[in-house]
Amino acid sequence: MNRQNDAVYIISVAAEKSGMHPQTLRIYERRGLIEPYRTPGGTRRYSEADIERLLMIQELTTSGVNLEGVRRILALESENRRLRNQVNRLRRLLEESDARFTGGRDRRTIFNVGVVTRRNLPDIRRPKPFGS
Repeated sequence: MNRQNDAVYIISVAAEKSGMHPQTLRIYERRGLIEPYRTPGGTRRYSEADIERLLMIQELTTSGVNLEGVRRILALESENRRLRNQVNRLRRLLEESDARFTGGRDRRTIFNVGVVTRRNLPDIRRPKPFGS
């Protein structure tokens, strides 16, 4: 993402698009809830992603969440997104590794010399059904 090219809205336009006062956007920036791109001259520029984030902040505050709570929720969402990306990357790497190991064949069909291919993943213990 080229932040400079994505951030096209000046503060008054961003405020209008988000339904907020420009001073509210400045407060959110001071509180670390939003970080607009700054031009070399120091002018704030907002992207569509920034506008979406402002709308999320507005939705949370309207439902009674204070700004510290909003900050924590946004941080958790960011961490969740990062972890999901990491899991997806690891799944892709595991699939590529399996494909190299099996030569593109289905893992279940490989029984050469009595060896059954198996991932070295821990078994998942499932709880016993109630009443068993």
